[in-house]
Amino acid sequence: MSAIIQLTFDGAIVRDRHQIALRDLSQAMVGIQAAADRACLDVLYGNVWKHQRLRRQHHEIVEFIVGQPRQGSYLIDFISDMDGIVVERMKKALAEPYAQAINDGHRQVYAIGQQIASRKDAVQRADQLLKYEELAGATSPLITRTYGDRSINKEFNQMLNPIRREPEGTMRLVMRADEDDFADTFEFDSETAKRFKEIISTRQLGEPVIYEGLLRELDRGHHKTKNFRGKFINAFNDKDVMLHIATEEDFDLLVPFLRTERKLKIVACPIIEFSSFDPTGGDIQFIDIYHDQN
Repeated sequence: MSAIIQLTFDGAIVRDRHQIALRDLSQAMVGIQAAADRACLDVLYGNVWKHQRLRRQHHEIVEFIVGQPRQGSYLIDFISDMDGIVVERMKKALAEPYAQAINDGHRQVYAIGQQIASRKDAVQRADQLLKYEELAGATSPLITRTYGDRSINKEFNQMLNPIRREPEGTMRLVMRADEDDFADTFEFDSETAKRFKEIISTRQLGEPVIYEGLLRELDRGHHKTKNFRGKFINAFNDKDVMLHIATEEDFDLLVPFLRTERKLKIVACPIIEFSSFDPTGGDIQFIDIYHDQN
């Protein structure tokens, strides 16, 4: 029973009725394969972690054979004899943000700067803060889906780059897990593709959390005066996480801890993207140095 992913380009993105530019086709195909790889990781391990990659020995279980292009604008099939469960996972991840995109859905979210100010105020008022080791078991109303959904849709978003550039073009993706499965169709024009990107790129800050570890790196960027970054080694799991730093004042607070063996405790907020967060290695937003209240 073969799983099928069918890709169709139509409208102005198609040249001479049945031809497509290599750049447009290659971007779409790379995005589809990368989304399939992320879905495969989720199926294999029950979750996906930030920066996780599919091992070479698993490539054969997510291998799609490229069919011959057919007329009907530009239409091409990708077929697999063993990836029905992977296609099902891809369909599940894509369904909700696609529905929001075609319905012009938009949620009002405060700018990150406003959210940081709000979290700083909350830390000043809080009697007790969540510790990192308690994070995995904590429930947050902002986190409604697994990081796997975000990870798969991030790759689908790359697939849509060609169509976002062409206002008069369309791209249609049809996915079917096997011959008996219902074929789900996802059709994008330029505006729908732009809304899809906005929906899956929504960033919000979770509740403040105490992290303990080592500061491995700080980066001011190139002539930047805001939005600095750092690398923080989480002592609990020995994982590197990206530390976002909003202001120069916050950056200066961290400088004394760089390139030392001194562990420090910081208060930081998980950066929740598309209502999902990877607690193992997801990006965090620096709020303040934490001082034990003894």
